[in-house]
Amino acid sequence: MNQVIKTADLKAAGVPAYVIDLKCRPGGPWQRILPGVVLLSANPPTRAQRLQAALAYAGPRAVVTGVDALNAHGLDALPPPPRIHLLQPATTRRSCPDNVLLERTTRPPGVVHHSGLRVAEPTRATLDAARHEPNPLRQHHLLATAVRSGLCTVTTLTRELDAGSKRGTAIPRRTLHLLSALLR
Repeated sequence: MNQVIKTADLKAAGVPAYVIDLKCRPGGPWQRILPGVVLLSANPPTRAQRLQAALAYAGPRAVVTGVDALNAHGLDALPPPPRIHLLQPATTRRSCPDNVLLERTTRPPGVVHHSGLRVAEPTRATLDAARHEPNPLRQHHLLATAVRSGLCTVTTLTRELDAGSKRGTAIPRRTLHLLSALLR
């Protein structure tokens, strides 16, 4: 059973707002994870529930990207970052809670469905994760791991890097150049 639900959906199902507020009080059986999103449990949310909540908050066209998307694709060698990284259409104006990174894009990625989540295809997810990794060694490890796992190639990563935003791409470009030389 999906325990993550929008408050609008609860209200549409006939649950009055005051009942939602009562159940979401400290010590209550429910909790608010994000604005307008409720977890129907008092237990701390799992990573999967946090991902579902972030997508519910961001809207139906949002897509999980970065390390969480790579983990959904089977690359579980990377620890999840503190913030859930989502892509949303450039026309969407949504505020960003502290534990969610909402990035607007004019180039929506290819979408794959994993366990009920909309996730970016591996090449885009890898580059989104790399662009937001401040540590060059971890960034190099991330790119090399994605290539070694077979999720993407240096060529597809370079093509995607050339097609997208140039912001935050200097180190990934150097790393891909180095990986290309090592794989020859």
